[in-house]
Amino acid sequence: MKSKLITYYHRFCRWQEAGPHYLNRHEGCMQHCHNCGTEFADNFCPRCGQRAEMGRVGWNSIKDNIALLWGMDSRSFTYTIFQLLTRPGYLVRDYISGRRQVSFPPVKMLVIVSLFAVIVESVFHLNNDVVPIQINIPEIDNMIKWFNDNKSWGMLFVQSFFILPTWVAFRFAPGYPRHTLPEGFFLQVFLGVQGLLLGFLDYLNGDIENVIVPIYMIITYHQLFGYGWWGTLWRFVVSFLTVLMMLLPFVTIGLLLGYSEENVNLSFGYGDMEISLMEAGPILLSILILLMVVMLFVTYRISRNKSKKQ
Repeated sequence: MKSKLITYYHRFCRWQEAGPHYLNRHEGCMQHCHNCGTEFADNFCPRCGQRAEMGRVGWNSIKDNIALLWGMDSRSFTYTIFQLLTRPGYLVRDYISGRRQVSFPPVKMLVIVSLFAVIVESVFHLNNDVVPIQINIPEIDNMIKWFNDNKSWGMLFVQSFFILPTWVAFRFAPGYPRHTLPEGFFLQVFLGVQGLLLGFLDYLNGDIENVIVPIYMIITYHQLFGYGWWGTLWRFVVSFLTVLMMLLPFVTIGLLLGYSEENVNLSFGYGDMEISLMEAGPILLSILILLMVVMLFVTYRISRNKSKKQ
């Protein structure tokens, strides 16, 4: 039994690494393009790009036009979702390395999945906030509410904080070295879609989502960048802590602004030294920024030194 499970696992890993392949359904069978009249033996006309199956209007034409309305005419939405949940890192590598035809456009996918999540929440009266914080300042809380109501923008806002830390921590990865910031943007868009999909688990149990989402992110980084599990884990932890440090100043400033005038003058002391809350804020923020820079620099140097040795 154990040997069978190991065999199935290795077979699954080989399937993940192999990636999608194209099948010519019309090989050896000449097709006539109804658009430009070209004769060809392929899935698409080499002259105008029309599909070989395109002919007279039928029931499939209605389905195709409805799919076209949602931007799902040429690449399978469900196929990309399946790939994102079964081989996420390899899917992202395929896309950012130039194999874009194998997947549905990630930004469109993010919008469609977020819209579906909003519909589910409206119909079943559920709630799963993308930005689950409240500052008690009307202007900031209204902006957070807008992000939670518009989940695609909210997820882009949250995931965008991972772009720079991920770029620094995984810059010299053996599986995909020298990746760029624009590639990091699309990585985070895919992860945003992944987070929204796994967010449906929150409707059942919020604790499950809090565990599954980080695990999926680590698996994605492991498959994409090619580090071992330990190398991926500690770099992910550094990236995650950096993101928290990048978000904490916004939360701290909001909390300070949300205090009343009496609360702002509160102070704490140690021995003969007494520091007010307003004086301590900039000091703490400076320490956080310095710590963040040191963490990223050390991670960058370690990754660079290891890449030179290889």
